[in-house]
Amino acid sequence: MFEDFTPFIIALVVTFSFMICIAIWNSMNAPQPPKKAPPIEPGPSRTREILARFSEFYMNLNPEAEMIFDSGLLPDPKQHIVHALYVGFDESENDDERSAIERGLRAIVTFQERVGELPIKKEITEIEKNLVTPNSEENITNTFDSSNINILSEEEFQRFSILRDQELETHFQHLKIETAEEKE
Repeated sequence: MFEDFTPFIIALVVTFSFMICIAIWNSMNAPQPPKKAPPIEPGPSRTREILARFSEFYMNLNPEAEMIFDSGLLPDPKQHIVHALYVGFDESENDDERSAIERGLRAIVTFQERVGELPIKKEITEIEKNLVTPNSEENITNTFDSSNINILSEEEFQRFSILRDQELETHFQHLKIETAEEKE
């Protein structure tokens, strides 16, 4: 058949040389493999960061009793804060931590949708006005600037307070927290 294998061998050498050159070219121009992510440094978890921001925000807000705020004021979305409270409750190791989470749940439900920029407060009834003695020190320290608050009638305020109370009850049921009434 073939009397001389020289052309065949030359063709093989050229082909293999060409394939080696392509392999070298591809390895030089190939994208670098992804680097391993740096190790996670110890520090506060996202849950703790959310809870810390909410706690600081709420303490700076200095809320009075029976006030309801708009959820748009919160430093994080309300559902993220609620989730962080749930996780915090699950991870809590003692009664002090659990009671802090319970206080956080009581605080977060005071933020409701469609309240508006100004917080709302129930209108003071004549009976409540008569209970506070004029010019007493308690009356002076408990006065507030009503220009920064929407004062609603009892019926209007009741709609928001029902939503607040139902939400708090739902959270307590989910976490199996007993209220003072249930303990008795």
